[in-house]
Amino acid sequence: MKLWGGNYEGEPDREFWEFNRSLPFDRRLVREEIAASRAYVMALARASAISVADASALDAGLAAVLDVASPEALADAQEEDVHSWVEARLTETIGDLAGQAHLGRSRNEQTVTALRLWIRGAIDSLRADTAGLVRALAEKGTSGADAVMPGFTHTRRAEPITLGHFMAAHAWGLVRDHQRLGDARRRVNVLPLGSGALAGTAVPLDRDALARDLGFEAISPSALDAVMDRDFAAEFVFAAAQLQTHLSRMAEDLIWLSSPEFSFFLLPEAFTTGSSLMPQKQNPDALELVRGKAARAQAGVIRLLALMKSLPAGYQKDLQEDKEAVFDVADTVAVSVRVMGGVVAGLDYDGKKMRAAAGQEEMMAAGLAVALARDGLPFRKAHGVVAGLVAEARKTGASLRETARGALAKDHPRLAADVDALFDPERAVRTRSLPGGTGPDAVRASLRQAVERVE
Repeated sequence: MKLWGGNYEGEPDREFWEFNRSLPFDRRLVREEIAASRAYVMALARASAISVADASALDAGLAAVLDVASPEALADAQEEDVHSWVEARLTETIGDLAGQAHLGRSRNEQTVTALRLWIRGAIDSLRADTAGLVRALAEKGTSGADAVMPGFTHTRRAEPITLGHFMAAHAWGLVRDHQRLGDARRRVNVLPLGSGALAGTAVPLDRDALARDLGFEAISPSALDAVMDRDFAAEFVFAAAQLQTHLSRMAEDLIWLSSPEFSFFLLPEAFTTGSSLMPQKQNPDALELVRGKAARAQAGVIRLLALMKSLPAGYQKDLQEDKEAVFDVADTVAVSVRVMGGVVAGLDYDGKKMRAAAGQEEMMAAGLAVALARDGLPFRKAHGVVAGLVAEARKTGASLRETARGALAKDHPRLAADVDALFDPERAVRTRSLPGGTGPDAVRASLRQAVERVE
């Protein structure tokens, strides 16, 4: 069934027809298309454009179509798009009255309405899964709030931190993603119906009531803008891609810190695979795929922005290309969040190996410089003094602790007597007790706040 063609003498070229059809992918919008159509026929009745009896018959017919509608059910259908499929099935169900569902309505507004409804649902689902991952990180981090491990800058050991601090860092990135998706949802949740092809409809619809029926918070203020706007799709894809980017960073940390060279973390076996040649291997494939799929999600952002670039005002067929980018990124990120949730839930850590690595003396250098500054030496000079002690210890092969003890005995006797405490990584993390710091109490508070932000 085609929704056009009365002024055509022949049929479209066969290869072009397949090139033109969007049903192979926009079938995923079938439930949203039916929901919007049901609300629209009721709006037509409220506007006295059709009778209440006809609206009831149309609604019942659409409900019957919904009973057999699913993306899978449309897999072999031959209609041009999801809108044509729904109207064809409605016509089979109630006859020619089905055509009244299209009164004053254009596919230009139908497609963007269905897409907005679909993205709204995708956002709600993705935010729920992201909140679950934040909770999993918070649970793991709270249980490891006192577990000391090395912190890194430039992939080099820097200062001691706690496992809880590590987990909180990743949790807070996800909190921002959760908020960013919520912000995007507000701009997604705007009703285009009533825009017609580009100039609005002559049917006196109550668009505000129609918006309420479909759960939209607002109506589009410009019909021409509404049918060509895909900002909301690009914004959703960006927010999802940013989420995937945070997942990729977390994946990278877990990959290298679970490697035999560190063995800080033990990955759950169910999220690893073996080697076809090397029997001993347990490869972090789940994490590597999460990391790799960030490129795919980021490409979706460019795909949509490039699609919208330089399009003239009004609906253009180019915009048919929006959906596959949206669906692909949404699917990619959704499964990545769930997989990462499984990894984190099953993750174990080796506290002894982490503590041993955190006890490397050079990691206490910054703390020693701060202690000198608090003992009266200007910090820049203190920094230079400690740098010299590090160089001397490396040159002589002595420990930094003993080198510092001897060098500080004359001018800083209190610090010299307290050197052992200054080189204690547990003490080092406890001194970072301010909000946001790596101190155990600060970390527990941070993790509680992260969970509260996504509730």
